[in-house]
Amino acid sequence: MCGIAGYYGADNRRLLKDMCNTMSHRGPDDTGYYYGCNVGLGMCRLAIIDLKTGNQPIANETRDVWVVFNGEIYNYQILRSDLQKNGHKFTTTSDTETIVHLYEEHGLDFVNYLRGMFGIALWDDCRKRLVLVRDRIGEKPLYFSIQGSKLFFGSEIKAILQAIDSRSVNYQAICDYLATGYATGSNTFYSDIKKIEPGSMLICDDAGVLVKQYWHLPKSSKSSNISFENAKIDLSHNLKEAIGLCLKSDVEVGAFLSGGIDSSVIVALITQYKTHVQTFAVGYTGEAEGFNELQYAKHVARHLGTEHHELILGPHSSMELLPKIIWHYDEPHGEPTSILVYLLSEFASKHVKVAVGGTGGDEIFYGYPKHSGVRLHQYYHLIPKVLRKQVIERVISKWPESTRGNRFAKRAKRFISGADLPPEEAYISWVSLLQKDIRQELLSQATIDKAEDPAGESFLRLYLNGVASDSMLLDNIAALDIRGYLPEYQLAYIDRMSMAHSLEVRAPLCDYKLVEYVTSLPASFRLKGIRSKHILKEVAKQWLPTNIVERKKVGFDSPIGHWFKTDLRYFIESFLSKRQVEKSGLLNPIGVQSLINDHLSGKKDYSLQLWSVIALEVWYRMYIECEAKNRKDITLAELRGVPTQSAI
Repeated sequence: MCGIAGYYGADNRRLLKDMCNTMSHRGPDDTGYYYGCNVGLGMCRLAIIDLKTGNQPIANETRDVWVVFNGEIYNYQILRSDLQKNGHKFTTTSDTETIVHLYEEHGLDFVNYLRGMFGIALWDDCRKRLVLVRDRIGEKPLYFSIQGSKLFFGSEIKAILQAIDSRSVNYQAICDYLATGYATGSNTFYSDIKKIEPGSMLICDDAGVLVKQYWHLPKSSKSSNISFENAKIDLSHNLKEAIGLCLKSDVEVGAFLSGGIDSSVIVALITQYKTHVQTFAVGYTGEAEGFNELQYAKHVARHLGTEHHELILGPHSSMELLPKIIWHYDEPHGEPTSILVYLLSEFASKHVKVAVGGTGGDEIFYGYPKHSGVRLHQYYHLIPKVLRKQVIERVISKWPESTRGNRFAKRAKRFISGADLPPEEAYISWVSLLQKDIRQELLSQATIDKAEDPAGESFLRLYLNGVASDSMLLDNIAALDIRGYLPEYQLAYIDRMSMAHSLEVRAPLCDYKLVEYVTSLPASFRLKGIRSKHILKEVAKQWLPTNIVERKKVGFDSPIGHWFKTDLRYFIESFLSKRQVEKSGLLNPIGVQSLINDHLSGKKDYSLQLWSVIALEVWYRMYIECEAKNRKDITLAELRGVPTQSAI
């Protein structure tokens, strides 16, 4: 696991070192550089496999192919054996070295043989060709920027910012963010920095720059005729294989354990491979206890016999960490539990260098309420319209929205807001961070004028428009999640918050072969009626007690919405005041104030939305106004609009 950076068309050794130094948290164990003619590759290493000889960059036998690499290749031992049979000579036992020899053997098709999580930069000196590759699901990030005849790249945007003289906002990304929660496609929040999308490759040589997608989620349902019982057998095998591969390491591997079905299954299978497993959970005390899953995690840990560690946080906000959080993202990110994962990663890193997590299970097994909503939408229309309108929707509309962990009223209101729409339109309304009319009121006129799609829905509609059935809609939703929400929201925050503390987190449920298999199964195997994760739950019963498997999904959450009404009220009213929002110019201060008022009055629960707006403003004030790139120690009090006596 590393941070990688470099350039093509430039020659600046000091710059390359600066690019890598700004990501030293990703790899504190070693640094390494390759300098060629107008090309440079650099890395900072977190040593996980081949601790002694695995330092990068690594070259082939003739030293004309060089690679720096962030991530893990889980099938490297099989690849190594095959390559040695073909005459390739290895000088290390690292997974990194398989990449250069695969490239020698297969050219640009080398990536099709890799199974793992990775961001790769490879230099072919004979062809004068730079190749950048991101893994299929997008577990590892990789960014680039073209500046005239020069190309700069890095695992994090802050590395590229070392090479850029000025910064400008990508206003379309702001619109996408308010609709989806993330910058979609290849966009970032910077107009001149792009991300390499999951399953994509960039090729840069004298002919120019070409970006192509090397992997697509298969559309064919090759398992559509399989019986449910046979599918259970196959899924058990695939889960065991994916988790077994993720345990390859020369250091101890621990696991995050929430007590939910995904992390519990993973830990149960880890215990089949290892006799000693350390697990880690985080929760709150005091009035924030309503957001805890600690008791469930402890129950699973006792059942499986793990060495369990709990990080118990106090009842008050950790808002003072927000600048550090955004510094590690380099962009706005709308997930309030980022702080919890940041602190949990810091805690776990004192015990292990690698942890396994359950990210990806909700996306491939239809585990979110939004997935059940597709079926509920169909059932709801079987109820007579007069009963829906005059009774059900009238009652639901009067329910207050809690900020103390119970999301039922909020979800019910969101559901009925799209109940009369076609299924794909209803789904868009459910998954949008903010409803379309509220988004439009929230954007400043300047942002609207500078965006091609102010509604921010183009990426969603690319996958959801034109579906002919609920099953097809569910298939398209899975493809959308795997291409967008999973890599650019969920995996992004796991990567940044864990690497902030030099902790590698692996997600076996994102193994691409497992993803391909699960998504090839009939939708009804994964979502039976409104029972989410149906086949996973049935398979899990061979490893876990029924009360663990069947417990109601709670979800990893934060009390931030309650704190906005109490401890943080003075902060949000000052930080998001009319004057401060106008000065940034991204949002309409009237719309922002309306959002705050509706939340504080209890009319709506805008916990996630207000956090997202605050994150956007923090990013702008840090990265655009202050041009922060090396100030990881910047404090909240240093940002414009922070009250001098705020309770944070």
